[in-house]
Amino acid sequence: MRKLILSNLVIILTCCLTPQLKAQESWIDTSIHKGLTELESDYPFKILVSNDSIKTTSETLKNLNKAKLYFDEIFQTNLDFAVLFIENRVWNEHAYFPPPGLPQAGKGNVILGLDKSTISMEVEKTISQLPEHYLTSLKTVYGENIDLDLFYRETLSIHELAHLYHFKEGTQPQRKWLQELFATMSMYSFIKEKSNSSYQLMHTYPEFIIQSGDRMAEFKTLKDFEEKYVQKLTPQNYEWFQMQFYQNAKAIIDSNKSDILIRLQKFLINTDLGKTKILTDSELATRLEKEVGKEVTAILTNWEYK
Repeated sequence: MRKLILSNLVIILTCCLTPQLKAQESWIDTSIHKGLTELESDYPFKILVSNDSIKTTSETLKNLNKAKLYFDEIFQTNLDFAVLFIENRVWNEHAYFPPPGLPQAGKGNVILGLDKSTISMEVEKTISQLPEHYLTSLKTVYGENIDLDLFYRETLSIHELAHLYHFKEGTQPQRKWLQELFATMSMYSFIKEKSNSSYQLMHTYPEFIIQSGDRMAEFKTLKDFEEKYVQKLTPQNYEWFQMQFYQNAKAIIDSNKSDILIRLQKFLINTDLGKTKILTDSELATRLEKEVGKEVTAILTNWEYK
């Protein structure tokens, strides 16, 4: 009898503990960590580098830590993730896709450049050919030599971290533009509320691109964005879309709609294509208005390019 009781207790304890053990398993993809050096730090996330010369990363890490605290509070979680700083020469060995240095996130990892990003170098080269009076606003914020990594890494690292707060529960959104809007709204809300000294780093370059018009964008519809996304759009065209989302994200958050972040995160998770069927634009508009807010629905219904 005693053996039977003990046996039953073991079964009961095993059944009770198994869900907890599964919940504690890390979701971080460690396969891309091979060959990297893990740094000791007081931050609550792992930091791995392809080269231990990381003098330029301290501000980035401070902002990521502040953003984690901010997002954890909003989304009522304690997100586990790793930050990787990768040199351009070994980028393709550890990142999910090119170009080298372009911030990205996936499977519990935020991947950032340790060197100057190639996209920053290309954009800086292009804009250096513009008449001087066009560059005044950029030089005021990004320095006389215009260091756009102050935008591409310091700002976009927060955007990429925000993605992980819905990727944890699902990576197949109803629309890719919705996940990009969510990450940009989250980034904008954090910087506006908790890192105001970074505001101009975040805001000046998008304003510059928006004011430049749409000459560099061959594709402009939301359908184009869904079908082509990152790898099938030119960098300039992809960036054009992102700046349109930035403009909308700014307007939504500036209208004191910060609670919309929670609703949009839940919507992304609850309607993930891994859990439900794809919605038509009409169905999507109806559900967005009901579950998230008319401000987001308006992006879909009022998009200028049809």
